[in-house]
Amino acid sequence: NNWALEPADIDTTKYLDVKALANELGIDESNVRRRISNNILPALKKNTKSYISTNRALEYYHFTSANEKQLKNQTKSAQTITIANNKGGCAKTTTATNLAGLLSKLGNKVLLIDYDQQSNASLMTLEPIIDEHGMIQPFDYTIKDLLLEQKNQHKVSLEFLQKIIRPSLWEFDVIPCDISLNSVRQELESASAKEMLLKEALKQLETVYDYIIIDTPPSLALEQTTSFFASDYVLIVTNPATFSMMGIEQTVSLIRSAQEQNILYAKPKAIEVLGVIIAAAEVRTNVTKHYIKEIETFCTEESIMMFKEIVSKNIKVVESHALSKMIYEYDASSDTSLAYFDIAMTLDMQVKNSRLKEVS
Repeated sequence: NNWALEPADIDTTKYLDVKALANELGIDESNVRRRISNNILPALKKNTKSYISTNRALEYYHFTSANEKQLKNQTKSAQTITIANNKGGCAKTTTATNLAGLLSKLGNKVLLIDYDQQSNASLMTLEPIIDEHGMIQPFDYTIKDLLLEQKNQHKVSLEFLQKIIRPSLWEFDVIPCDISLNSVRQELESASAKEMLLKEALKQLETVYDYIIIDTPPSLALEQTTSFFASDYVLIVTNPATFSMMGIEQTVSLIRSAQEQNILYAKPKAIEVLGVIIAAAEVRTNVTKHYIKEIETFCTEESIMMFKEIVSKNIKVVESHALSKMIYEYDASSDTSLAYFDIAMTLDMQVKNSRLKEVS
């Protein structure tokens, strides 16, 4: 009976308060607070007076301290990460938006690209445009305009990009999307080297940002293909449920196909699978534990990293969406917030360490 298998090991992140951080670092609490305030030691604000952190944050702190000079002297070189899965309802947008916010909190300059015509990422992160009658208006420019400019002009200027990029309600920037993307789909599909449209359109931003994160829809269409060709990395986000393996397998297959085609183009991106994030998981059920074990086995066989932090399903996430807040600020001490916090630091260390190796 598959459902009677021993439960898969599920990591539940334990948090450290200021006192615990002081003990771990061998310094006094006022020094800890000072380092948190100066963005040297990563922590989440639990309330107006207290902070929480994790063991992963201590690892991140030691990593950045040991490599402080090299990291400071590095020129900006935007690392583009596509968040993908062909299966819907996997918390891709929640993951994309929260990672964008957390990577920004870690001192990175981040651009989030909403590439899903449902425009959930745009609605979650941007101040709506309200007209004099109190009606919400569409964005003046979206990713549709960016892609059309690249197709028609074969180049996108920084000035044009600045018309499209909007500041979010947090510390990162956003290129929005809306349903109008569908109106130009056929025109974009007819472009020569259509796979490279997004990559070429973003060229002017390569020395502006540290990270460009692309939120994609659950499809095998133009959005995912062009995103892969524009990406240094792909993060697969899945929930541990029925058909989750099918979505992961289809996504990995599409990535492998893009990697094979990619070598035909000049200066291709790596399209490296950075890992699999399990999100929206009901971690206490045996069914969930079964599917987590199944995903873990697949990742081992395919030599893909599975992030050990499991993002649990949490009603607070739904509430945070309704209130236009990030889960890590709305409910900082929840397992969901701390998992995203640790994933962001793991990701940032992995990417920064790769760059350090490249220049050493």
